[in-house]
Amino acid sequence: MVSLEVFTQFTEDAIAQEDHVCQCPSCAAKICKGEPCHYIATVVHGQPGRFVCGACYQHYQRKAATGVQPSGVRLAGRHSPDLQNIWQSVNAAQRSSSIQPPPVVATSYGRNALAGPKVVIPSSWRQNSHPQPIYAAPVPQQSHSAVYAAPVPQRQSHSAIHTAPVPGYSVNHAQKAYSTPPAETISLELSAVQEGGNKRKGGRGIGFGNICEGMKDVDAQINAPGLVALALDTIRPKIEAFAPGFLWRQDKFIVRDGAWVDLATHPENVPYFYSQCLHPSRKVSVVVPMAQWNDYESWLDKIEEEDLNHRHCPASPVVTSLFHTVSTVAPSSEASSKRQFRSETQSSSLPPSHPHKKPALNFCSPDHNRLRDVLQSGGTMDLDVCQVLNLQNKNIHFFPILKRPLSEILDKPQYHAFCLDPEACYNGQLTIDISSDNTLGAGAFKTAHPGWLTLFAAPESRLGSCPRQKVAVKRPFHKIYPPGGSTKAPGRYIMGRYAVADEIPKLFQEANVLYWAGPLLEFAYNYIDHCIARSTDPPPFTIPQLRFVEAGLALSYSQAPRSDLNQKSKGCPPRAGFLLEELIGDDDSRNFIKYIHNMDCNPLLDPDEFSYDIAAFLACTQHIQYTKTGGLAFISDYQGDAEILTDPQVLTHPTFSLVSKGKNIFGDGNLEVEVTVTVLAEELESAESAEDSELESAVSAGEAS
Repeated sequence: MVSLEVFTQFTEDAIAQEDHVCQCPSCAAKICKGEPCHYIATVVHGQPGRFVCGACYQHYQRKAATGVQPSGVRLAGRHSPDLQNIWQSVNAAQRSSSIQPPPVVATSYGRNALAGPKVVIPSSWRQNSHPQPIYAAPVPQQSHSAVYAAPVPQRQSHSAIHTAPVPGYSVNHAQKAYSTPPAETISLELSAVQEGGNKRKGGRGIGFGNICEGMKDVDAQINAPGLVALALDTIRPKIEAFAPGFLWRQDKFIVRDGAWVDLATHPENVPYFYSQCLHPSRKVSVVVPMAQWNDYESWLDKIEEEDLNHRHCPASPVVTSLFHTVSTVAPSSEASSKRQFRSETQSSSLPPSHPHKKPALNFCSPDHNRLRDVLQSGGTMDLDVCQVLNLQNKNIHFFPILKRPLSEILDKPQYHAFCLDPEACYNGQLTIDISSDNTLGAGAFKTAHPGWLTLFAAPESRLGSCPRQKVAVKRPFHKIYPPGGSTKAPGRYIMGRYAVADEIPKLFQEANVLYWAGPLLEFAYNYIDHCIARSTDPPPFTIPQLRFVEAGLALSYSQAPRSDLNQKSKGCPPRAGFLLEELIGDDDSRNFIKYIHNMDCNPLLDPDEFSYDIAAFLACTQHIQYTKTGGLAFISDYQGDAEILTDPQVLTHPTFSLVSKGKNIFGDGNLEVEVTVTVLAEELESAESAEDSELESAVSAGEAS
């Protein structure tokens, strides 16, 4: 059996290096140098732990609330890293990797000098000139890219600096390069396809290599030979880059338009697309004949077989697992079928790179016994119908409980209470697990079930910001006792749901309590921060950081039954209500704790119990709220984990019952308000715990300064 040890931080040293006092509140024994001294971590993130003696360490080991882990997790004798060596290593690495600016090289051109355009001479213009691109000299006016066009009327000649003879660059070339774009232009879409396709779907060609190029400002009077030259000059280099090792027969390429018309059969002196100038773009494809494409695939299959033979040696490694290895050899008779499959399914979304297959893996057969067991267990598996039937889906309107400062609530009448504001409502869907096995809990008035909330227009933060967020779904209930049964017999009743007209007001009261509890707790924190800021010394203890849950009220709606369609329309009233809260203690590391009861202001935890410091701090917040509000209100019934609180009660002064016309202030929690608040007020005035005294001393020092 694995032994367990208490969570510790940063050190494995269990021996005191000097004399000091045990930091356990209920011990405070002296720990001499050389005696056992253990470090106990807290559940609050960022809060330091305590150094305790050996007896207190054994006490924490026996507590059920103490977190433990296997003792073999940490290595014995492991020391903390040397921070000085780490600092020196990081500085040395940064100095060695510093970026040096490149050297400055002087040039003979001015700062704004522009390079001349790259002019590509089409095959139809060449008259004994060199076929390679020619770079023109820089010119002051804006340069344009080369335009493939039919013969156009002679435009005005340029200055001598533009038309000066250059070796390999005639005056006619200069006029075409520096001429302004024609008045009527079109756009072209050039692509490369292979001949073939699914004839049933009207396919004539299949694109390959993702070869597609768009061109703008093409002369609308361009003829068929000009289009052929433009398409071949643009697409041929990309086809060569697609398969550089294959010898393409480029003289066999066919240039076709979008209607699959061969441009070579069109008259030369007639503009090809001039009658279609109103169309936004036209398609021209360079078609690889089917015979040439079959030659390419045969060459590709040969390359792949040679690569496989070279990659797989006879002594291939044997896979040691539950599978048996079987060596396979791809038969060459499948080459034709592979070519046919590749021709039908090859997608044009592939990158323009050399195509290759994935390396073949050794085929492995599963273990016979293992396969038999899995087939037996998987084939006989039945559906848990109760698991499906216990899930309920609700279409809801969700009204979030917004958090506002207490000063804003007091200043604006519309913020005096929680309200169902239609402008702040979200439509969504709620899934509830109503099974009794997965119930989160049941109190004296409410039940809590797990659920998942999805809002269609989710907010950026707060509850419902992510889809299918885990929530606690709470609903009120009333106890139904059997006929003749006693109401005092525990457990001898069934839970009944209220009618929707009675259920929604009760949920509204719970939401209103949460609406006021958040500002009252924040008010206590603001007072503490104010006193600490005015004090010269920090508080002698760490202040816990707590908040109330993100929550909201959800109303469920459903469509009216078909029998009501012929009756007078009454709208779609809500069918049920739910109080949704963020889930507390979703993982095992966060425990739910009751800190203070609603009938007592003293902490429910003992001083030697874990999280007692949080309970004492919450008792201090009650004292601040009661004192700074003049005894009018404070929060009670604190419960939750080390970070999030839920299900509070707001207790008010007994005089409120005289002016509220007999109504319960903040719901059923104030039914005994005259007795409860009077008793709690006396306890709050006389309560002086150790933590309260330390905080009050810090507050007094802050007010004195």
